[in-house]
Amino acid sequence: MHESSLRISPFRIHAKEKKKVAMPGLNEFNGVWDFTTASHLVRRTHFGNKVSDLNYARSFNTAQEAVSTLITNAQQVPLPDDPTWFKNGNSGDIQDFYDIQWSWMSRMYSGGLLEKMMLFWSNHFVVGYNTVQGKASGSYANHMHNYMKLLHTDSFGNFKDLVYKVSINPAMLYYLNGYVNDAAEPNEDFGRELLELFTLGLVDKNGNPNYTDQDNPPGDVQEVARASTGWRVNNNTLGAFFNSDSFDNGSKSVLGQTGNHNLQDVVDIIFAQKPNEVAWFICRKLYTFFVSAEPNTTIIDELASFFVQQNFEIAPTLERLLSSEHFYESQFFGARIKSPVEMYVGFLRETEIPPNSDVLEFMRSTMPGINQELLNPPNVAGWPGYNPPGSDGIPGHYIWLNTSVLPTRWTRLEEMVSGDAGASYDPLEIAQKISDPSDPFALAIDLANHLLATPLDRVDIRTVDEDFQGGSQPVPAYILAKPDYEQNLIKILLAGTPWYDWGNLYQTDGGKKLLLDYIMYLFQLPAYQLT
Repeated sequence: MHESSLRISPFRIHAKEKKKVAMPGLNEFNGVWDFTTASHLVRRTHFGNKVSDLNYARSFNTAQEAVSTLITNAQQVPLPDDPTWFKNGNSGDIQDFYDIQWSWMSRMYSGGLLEKMMLFWSNHFVVGYNTVQGKASGSYANHMHNYMKLLHTDSFGNFKDLVYKVSINPAMLYYLNGYVNDAAEPNEDFGRELLELFTLGLVDKNGNPNYTDQDNPPGDVQEVARASTGWRVNNNTLGAFFNSDSFDNGSKSVLGQTGNHNLQDVVDIIFAQKPNEVAWFICRKLYTFFVSAEPNTTIIDELASFFVQQNFEIAPTLERLLSSEHFYESQFFGARIKSPVEMYVGFLRETEIPPNSDVLEFMRSTMPGINQELLNPPNVAGWPGYNPPGSDGIPGHYIWLNTSVLPTRWTRLEEMVSGDAGASYDPLEIAQKISDPSDPFALAIDLANHLLATPLDRVDIRTVDEDFQGGSQPVPAYILAKPDYEQNLIKILLAGTPWYDWGNLYQTDGGKKLLLDYIMYLFQLPAYQLT
């Protein structure tokens, strides 16, 4: 059976279909700012719903205040100190690259929106360490480290400026062969991806070609390749430099503009001649990454117009999206399939398991087995799971899951809570943070709401036919008045234990075992794979 036939749709995961309603636009969200809406913001701007981040988001009066502060805080995160191996000079050691991955995952755990944006840009301006390693074996880890520093400092800045800075970043020059692009023999790799994947896309929103790619007469791709000649990498200083002897000084025509263009000129021309196309292309990707794998063209049009008005400033554009009425529509709660890194780091954050060195290595070494390795996407287009649908119209996030990957995801999470991943786990810690652990009625529902992004009435929760065990102490009437799905969750937590015994049991090993079993039940629900 083809893997594509095994993709799991979030609409199959939900027990109940959602009615389609008219979607509000980008007006500021003025609805109730509560646990549900704040959790949605935290899940989409962080890796999982960590209690401290949720409490911080809920401390604001409105979504707009929360979003504005999250973005401001993310912009002010200082650069981490350079690792010792970087300070000591050039590095071609694979362990040093692993250190980049470990450090990034650790910051994903403790940080939030900055790391989410860095993930977004790493999937947009793709460089792959294997390719860079093959072309700069003695210094590739240091080049990858500098690439990460660029994403850290510029993720919320001006998109046009970021395009140029990434274009001359040594990791990108190596990845797309800019370092050998010469007037005598122009290399088209970077020029093609600059137009197709970094700024414009193949076609505009109406399906019209955005640029030309032909040899005779030379198309835009070929002319951009000529204009991009001359950039080289110094592996001692780890910087890029311009070698005028390798630059094509002839006249080039790019998007109808003729002159002796260089790389900066090309970037200027793209944004001057096709600002609406650039904005639509990028806003569609932002929408897919933060809101839904199924793009809404009306919202994207509105956001793209705003992006142009903001002169391609990323921060205000992202703020407009994340504080909009549209973003907080309930149909988007639990509507995206988690990528492997979102699942891994999110699970640690949601269960309060700090990632020690063993856990970080466990994630790094096992993540490729569930279809992702940080800083090593499958190709220059990045991971399809983060991208808008392709020509077949299938939402990209379906690629993250199939019937062979899902059980492996469950196994890996079980290894985390069981201690096999390198960290001991006490489930009582999260219970104490989010609920009254002595109250099984509240605890079962609070844990489910904490771990599941999907509203509980849309989750396929197992039916427990047996009555509550209570003997002469009947279950309180208000519990029996709860909907069936909540009563079932409580029964699953108790696992046949009389409800009135829980207050004495929950701190014992037996009670912790029941609590751990319940957490494992929740993360094995298909709905847990959604964010």
